[in-house]
Amino acid sequence: MPQPEVIHRYEIPIDDQNHRFTIGQGPLHFACRRDGIVEFWAYAPTAASALTREFTVVGTGHPLPVGTWHVGTAIAPDHMLVWHVLECAIPFQEAQGEVRVGVSGDAGAIGREVGRVVRRARRSSGL
Repeated sequence: MPQPEVIHRYEIPIDDQNHRFTIGQGPLHFACRRDGIVEFWAYAPTAASALTREFTVVGTGHPLPVGTWHVGTAIAPDHMLVWHVLECAIPFQEAQGEVRVGVSGDAGAIGREVGRVVRRARRSSGL
């Protein structure tokens, strides 16, 4: 009998660090209900859907780290700050395949290109 799908809640500290999660499909939604934490909801990982992903949080106006791309936004509880969740490319030695990026010099362009390559790879592998 197949296991029913479940949605779990995850927390990303707002601390300028990358945070790694194993999730299923998603993230589905982002929110910031407590200071210092951005939450997201995603399907729980299963044997067929488990994927390790890495995220960091930056504020509006802050530079995007190289190798990141935007995946969601959340407004702080006091409505004074807006946080942006960025997905981070997992370092090459940990990745399953090679990713070649044909852009250089512009962190935003590199992040967008890496994001496109990763999304394309996920689609082609059914993830």
